[in-house]
Amino acid sequence: MSRKGRTGRGRFLLAAALLLALSVGFEKEFGAAGRGSGAAPLLYLPSGRYLKVASLGYDELLADVLYLWSIQYYSNYDIGDRYVYLEHIYKDVITELDPRYLDPYLIGAMIMSAEAQDPEMALRLLDKGIAKNPDQWILPFEAGFLCYQTLRDYPRSSRYFEQAAAVPGVPPIVQRFKAEMTRRAGDIRASLGEWAGIYDAATDDYVRTIAWKHVHDLRVQVDLEDLTAAIAAYRDRFGRAPAGLAQLRTAGLLAEIPRDPEGRDYVYEPQSGRPSYGGVSILGR
Repeated sequence: MSRKGRTGRGRFLLAAALLLALSVGFEKEFGAAGRGSGAAPLLYLPSGRYLKVASLGYDELLADVLYLWSIQYYSNYDIGDRYVYLEHIYKDVITELDPRYLDPYLIGAMIMSAEAQDPEMALRLLDKGIAKNPDQWILPFEAGFLCYQTLRDYPRSSRYFEQAAAVPGVPPIVQRFKAEMTRRAGDIRASLGEWAGIYDAATDDYVRTIAWKHVHDLRVQVDLEDLTAAIAAYRDRFGRAPAGLAQLRTAGLLAEIPRDPEGRDYVYEPQSGRPSYGGVSILGR
């Protein structure tokens, strides 16, 4: 056997011995924690950078061992303080050993958010994953969904979905999430543009139907907003509301008087000076 072969085999045996020792140590030290000693032993788990050197080149294998152990450990509800070093385990150890290993980011974030009730910790872990894996749409998507569902932070959610949508090969549904978060964040004009783009690019009837419903309702909202602003400007200039919407164009306040998605004139009452839509919102909002 060549020296290179003997060296490679020796490295593998040393790494295997190290992993076995770590596995036995986890069972002995952290298994005891499940019987009431708490999370204190985790304090002594070295950082991922140190373990990367100690693993003798088998850092990805060691990351696997630690990840599998972590799932068992954090599912043990007898350990009352098991979340004390949760961020350290996933952010500073496992994902430091193997930054391209996606499962620890996803499962770690789920534990942090759903179990430990700390969504900001989960987002810090996902942010690291996004930085280390810019070619993976699932990480910013999960961050966006967390901001949407748990934090109700729609602008932040929209930014994450925008990151996900920019990754080549991303599923089309991500763009739909992005468009909806833009609306919820309050930018109905940008959302209208995004839904219109989805409608134009759709290749199946289901997506086109969903997109059209959003385009329809947002178009009405934008038109009524424009009409209301023009009527207010007319009132400021002439001291009264216009007798009809056509006067907004005559006064140079609108280039064209919009018509509703069904091609009809918007309803206008000169007495109140308020425009309205004569139809019904498809999505009921």
